[in-house]
Amino acid sequence: MRLKLIAAAAMATMWAGLAQAVTVEDYDIPYVGGAFIYEFNDSARQSDNGLGGEARFGWPLTEFGYANWAAEATLHALKRDRDIDGKADYQRGLMFDLVYDFGLFGWGGEASVGPRFKPFVLAGLGVVQEDVAGSRHEHFGLNLGGGALIPLNWHGLAVRAEARVLGQDNNKSVAGEDLLIDYRLGLGLQLPLTPLFSVADHAPPPAPAARCALAVVDPVTGRSDCGTDSDADGVLDGVDQCPATPIGTAVDARGCAIDLSADADGDGVPDAADRCPGTPPGVTVDATGCPAATGMVLSGVSFGNDDAILTSASRAALEAVAESLKAQPGTRIEIGGHTDNVGNDAYNNVLSQQRAEAVRQFLISRGVDGSRLVAMGYGEFRPIASNDTADGRAQNRRVEFRVIGE
Repeated sequence: MRLKLIAAAAMATMWAGLAQAVTVEDYDIPYVGGAFIYEFNDSARQSDNGLGGEARFGWPLTEFGYANWAAEATLHALKRDRDIDGKADYQRGLMFDLVYDFGLFGWGGEASVGPRFKPFVLAGLGVVQEDVAGSRHEHFGLNLGGGALIPLNWHGLAVRAEARVLGQDNNKSVAGEDLLIDYRLGLGLQLPLTPLFSVADHAPPPAPAARCALAVVDPVTGRSDCGTDSDADGVLDGVDQCPATPIGTAVDARGCAIDLSADADGDGVPDAADRCPGTPPGVTVDATGCPAATGMVLSGVSFGNDDAILTSASRAALEAVAESLKAQPGTRIEIGGHTDNVGNDAYNNVLSQQRAEAVRQFLISRGVDGSRLVAMGYGEFRPIASNDTADGRAQNRRVEFRVIGE
């Protein structure tokens, strides 16, 4: 019953949208930014284009139920030279904007290893002060724009590029002109306020296994590995301490032969295949030597190909799972990570453990007691569908919850 409640909560959040504003993933907290700006000013002023800078403070509205939205206050200041006498005019503005981002994009989808970016649009109102030909005055302004945020993968830092259109209800800067329209381009940096606002709730998952600089590709199967396995025992030559093992010999992680008859915990599963050594006597186990129980696949929790980074949609689903678990403080849960059969066994074991731990760390960051959660990686050894098809492999790349105690 508890697992059904958790599943229902996770599925309900799938329609809520991405739980991120115009911030770097895992840094959905208030932020600041600064930029250099170049202005194409209204030609009615008869002055050169403007140069200047701007400072920004933003607050994501996700915690208020508005996913992908943020509120921003932007202060800009710029200088223009007048064509008629070469002297300088000035403009300053304080704008209050609402910003909406369209989520993270990249070449290759969620599994992309290339540059990623977040496109966004903004609109808002504010006050503009103009100093034209020595006359200073203030006016109502309307601000529209858009751009892209490009993460730099360093403590939430990102490059921000944008374009804005600023319209003024202004009949004082230029005689006979009631509406002035300026265009600005901005390029700068954005940084989350991590010293003031904790990012513990957004701790990044364990880093995926490093990609190799040069992969070895089987010309027949297309399988790619970061090395060679001369004796075909599943252990790459670089770490194989017992090379030239006869084909078919069971080996351990070092590539050395093991005794298939050994069963230290007496559960009927040889130590070589026992994923849960030390099982108490009398406990019914499955083929991997772990307590037999039906797990529940977490709907909506997924990962990119070959990584252990939770997608935005996965985090949204796990928000509701965390709330359900906090309402059941006496329940202990095993989080099982699973992969398809692409890649070698040892690598898949590590990857599945990283995925299970990524889910565990996210739930802990949302207030679930970590002592109630056990992360377990099962690699490719518990498929629920055929690995011969793309759809089957996708089903096998999953995370399961299983109640292990109350």
